[in-house]
Amino acid sequence: MKLDHYTLRTRKPEETVRFYTEYLGLKEGWRPPFNFPGHWLYIGDVPTVHIITITDDEKALRDYVGERKDGPGSGSIDHIAFRCVGLAEYQDRLAGFGLKFRERVVPALEQHQLFIVDPNGVHIELVFNAAESTGIKGDEMPQSKMKAEANAAE
Repeated sequence: MKLDHYTLRTRKPEETVRFYTEYLGLKEGWRPPFNFPGHWLYIGDVPTVHIITITDDEKALRDYVGERKDGPGSGSIDHIAFRCVGLAEYQDRLAGFGLKFRERVVPALEQHQLFIVDPNGVHIELVFNAAESTGIKGDEMPQSKMKAEANAAE
């Protein structure tokens, strides 16, 4: 039906909260009173990004979620994508913070894609309608074969 949430385990909770709130515009909100530290970040009224703080004593966390390997990434996950509006504002916001980002327009999908990496090495894709695109302001990414094929068909 829809993505409910994803959870990040991190030893960089402050950097991670800052990344998602300041750079992407999520809002920190209510979180149940778990016996381990963390944060919930919201898109509107949906707690979409759950952050669990990795500490040296994780007994309460292990009791609740089970044993996990400490380290970045989740194996097969390549990236997480958010559908967005306000492309120019995001480009300017990220550039204003001095964040490097990559982007491309994919005409066959009618999308302008913007890619950044969070403090934990998780790749984030921001997807905008291509009608919002007025050009690339970050590092331009190679176009997919779809663009070459679309141009050849014209």
